[in-house]
Amino acid sequence: MVATQSGETLDDLLINGLKIIQKSEGFRVTLDSVLLAHFATVKNGDRIVDLGTGNGVIPLILNTRAEKLNIWGVEIQEELVEMARRSVKLNGLEERIAILRGDIRDIHKVLGGGCFTLVTANPPHYSVEKGRASSLPAKALARHEISCVLEDVVASAGKLLNHQGRFALIHRVERLVGVIDLLRQYGFEPRKMRFIHAYKNRNAKHFLLEARKNASPDLKVLPPLLVYDRPGKYSGEILEWYGKGENEGGK
Repeated sequence: MVATQSGETLDDLLINGLKIIQKSEGFRVTLDSVLLAHFATVKNGDRIVDLGTGNGVIPLILNTRAEKLNIWGVEIQEELVEMARRSVKLNGLEERIAILRGDIRDIHKVLGGGCFTLVTANPPHYSVEKGRASSLPAKALARHEISCVLEDVVASAGKLLNHQGRFALIHRVERLVGVIDLLRQYGFEPRKMRFIHAYKNRNAKHFLLEARKNASPDLKVLPPLLVYDRPGKYSGEILEWYGKGENEGGK
C-alpha cells in the first residue's frame, strides 16, 4: 500500500476505481483536467505526453480511454512529481505511466522529438499581469504563467509530436484567438473544438481544442458541453464519465 504523507489526502476519482494522492491544501484535481482527459482523441497504442501534469490526474484518466497506451507526465515541481509517482504506483500503472521531472521547454531532448501521437496540456490560464497569484507555489504555477507561457507549451507539443500528431488543450475563451494564432505559427491546424458552459444559457468561459500537426484546415465545432443541469448537480454527460446517475457536484 502506498502511504500518504502529512498534509495529503487519498481521494477516489470515481472513474474506473482510480485513486489519487493530493495535497489537502494547494494543487488539487480540477474539473478542467477531467474535461480535457475525456475530450482528447485517444487511440489504441498511442504514445502520449501530458505537459505540466501536476499530480498526474490526466495520465490516470487517459489510461482508461484505450488499450496499449504509453503515457509520460512531465512536471517541473519535484513535490508534485513524487506525489504523482506514488499515485501511479497506487493504481498499479507503472508499466503504462511514467512521471518525469523536467522543463517542458526542453523535454523533447529527454523523451525524443517527433515520436509521440498525442500531447495534452492544461496550461496556466492567466498571465502574470492578470490577477493576484496564489501564495501557495503549486497553485500559483498551475494558474499563472510563471514557469512557462502558452507559447512554450505549444512549441513543446510541436517538437514532441510526429507528423499528424494530435495536441489537445483547455483554455479560457478570451484567449482563443491567441491560442489559434500560436497553433498555426507552430504548424498546427485546429480540427476539433468544444465550448464549456457552466449552465444552459450561460456564456462559455472555457473551451477545449484539439489540433493536428501538419494537417489541412477542417475544424469541427462540437455541441456545447454543459457542466451542470442545476446548482449542485452535474449534467448527464459528466455523470456518465463517473458511471453514476446521481451525483452532488459543486467542488
